[in-house]
Amino acid sequence: MSRLRRNRSHGSGDGAPRPDMRMRVYSVGVLFGLTVLGGRLVQLQGADASSLAEDALKQRTSKTKLYAKRGDILDDKGVVLATSVERRDVIADPSTIETFNTNQTDGSKYKESLGQGPSGAAALLAPILGIDEQTLTTKLTKKRPKDQYAVVAVGITPELWQQVADAGVSGITSKRQTQRIYPTGSASSTLVGVLGTPVTDEETGVVSDYPLGGLELAKNTLLTGTDGSMKYERSLGGQEIPLGDRETVEPVDGTSLHLTIDSDLQWKAQSAIVAKVAETGAISGTVVIMDKQQRLLALASAPSIDPTNMTRFTNDQLLNTALTEAFEPGSTAKVVTLAAVLEERVFSEDSPFTVPGELKRSDKVFHDSHPHGDEKLTLAGILAQSSNIGTIMAGEKMKAEKIYEYQRAFGFGSKTTLNFPGETAGIVAKPEDYSGTQRFTVMFGQGMSVNAVQAASVFATIANDGVRIEPTLIAGTSDPNGNYVAGAAGDSSEVVSPATAKTLRDMMQAVVSEEGTAAAAAIPGYLVAGKTGTASRYDQDLGRYSGYTASFIGLAPADDPELVVAVILQDPKTNYYGGSAAGPVFKDVMSYALLQRGVTPSAEPAADLPLTWGGDQGAEAEISQGAVADSTGAQ
Repeated sequence: MSRLRRNRSHGSGDGAPRPDMRMRVYSVGVLFGLTVLGGRLVQLQGADASSLAEDALKQRTSKTKLYAKRGDILDDKGVVLATSVERRDVIADPSTIETFNTNQTDGSKYKESLGQGPSGAAALLAPILGIDEQTLTTKLTKKRPKDQYAVVAVGITPELWQQVADAGVSGITSKRQTQRIYPTGSASSTLVGVLGTPVTDEETGVVSDYPLGGLELAKNTLLTGTDGSMKYERSLGGQEIPLGDRETVEPVDGTSLHLTIDSDLQWKAQSAIVAKVAETGAISGTVVIMDKQQRLLALASAPSIDPTNMTRFTNDQLLNTALTEAFEPGSTAKVVTLAAVLEERVFSEDSPFTVPGELKRSDKVFHDSHPHGDEKLTLAGILAQSSNIGTIMAGEKMKAEKIYEYQRAFGFGSKTTLNFPGETAGIVAKPEDYSGTQRFTVMFGQGMSVNAVQAASVFATIANDGVRIEPTLIAGTSDPNGNYVAGAAGDSSEVVSPATAKTLRDMMQAVVSEEGTAAAAAIPGYLVAGKTGTASRYDQDLGRYSGYTASFIGLAPADDPELVVAVILQDPKTNYYGGSAAGPVFKDVMSYALLQRGVTPSAEPAADLPLTWGGDQGAEAEISQGAVADSTGAQ
């Protein structure tokens, strides 16, 4: 009992902890807290310091894309047909602009002369950007608590952006971009092509150009460069910290294309065909200009697209019909048939033919464009009159396979090596696949189809003494450092002999004379050789023949050829004859081209081949009176 009492004498007597015990517990707690805090400090200063610093750097680091400049497209003299220029999008951080000029205690930031907040910033920037002040105030005003991004202006020039930057409004930055411009506008838009709205890859987020046609599409890989990037530290206001970390990957610009095209001729050809399409009510029109080496100097196509106004356009306005449109050439293809006749020595230019008013072959009776009795025409007269019947009479002396060989050798039925988007090879059936009267209609250009470059290529081959050179459009390329690499020359092959080519040129002079079907194509001072075409036109939409294809293709000077011009009109309404509808366009364009390129006028007298024989006064009268229009063909 005495021990129990002694122990109780050391307690409080009411069950509460003694003061020294509370002190020990408190000390332990404080010590534990300090230990944890110290450990955290060690962690922050030691193990996690680098990762935290890295996180902080990330938060104040911006990464921006450095756009590679897309390669230019230039004509044969270096005139720019397509190029890219720098533009800026102005971006605002509304959360930062909210405090614009509000810190009155800081003399370096506050200016009594300026307004405050979004309206103050707008008053400063609106005159520079040409934006209504109230509209700009609305754009700069924060819509949500964490609103930090608003597009203020798009596509301004670098000079204008510098004025904006000089205003010194914190929270205003810019995003660099490029804009594609086409200085020659619609004159070469179907050839050069246009860029549409850039597309974004959903998986990678990479933004890419979106070419809609022409060379922009065909050579997109070559023209497109490789974008670079830049990382930099930025201030709270979004401005780059001058001495902060910076990492740059330089962009690599795209390759530029140097074309064989002459922009002056392209403009002339485009203007002429646009006017003729409007005058005749044609669906479309095409002009091809090439030299005898088949370097393409102009590829005009109507309708076309205006690159400065792409809010509304049709797919047809994107197509260059010189390569994408297949049509039955009609009588211009008679040149191929008669080239084969001459080269194979079946007939000569003065061989006599008695051409009846109608001719039955297979189950069809063929006629010429005008009714006539028997006419005594030479082979040259057949071409001058563009007689379907005479062409059949000459061509059928050869096997169908032989004519087919010449058609292919002249380039029919095969795409060129231009690799142009949407190019058509045309249709040239093999003889074993002929149906009905096709054996005969292909001799005068019906029952087959070509594109305009293929059709012009025949005449360039004849101009080049029978040697066909694959058409070329790209003269060379230059890399971002300006190193030029010439393009490969087109493959060449002899289709007919120089003598045959010379005879054909002489025969075609008669077509353009007062005695031929295309007197309207004659050019004073120059001998012109050419051929009209007025072909029945197959309408794909209707599924039958409807309307005509009017054409004229010629070369000049005929005594020393330099240039070839082909004019094609699809379904002209007011005048569908090749000689009178397309011939004047040829004359206009060829005259301009001869003068522009300084081609010497003809020195030789005109060829004077006999067109009739046996004193056929009827045929001579028809020819001399200009009564002979171009023949039309029908299946």
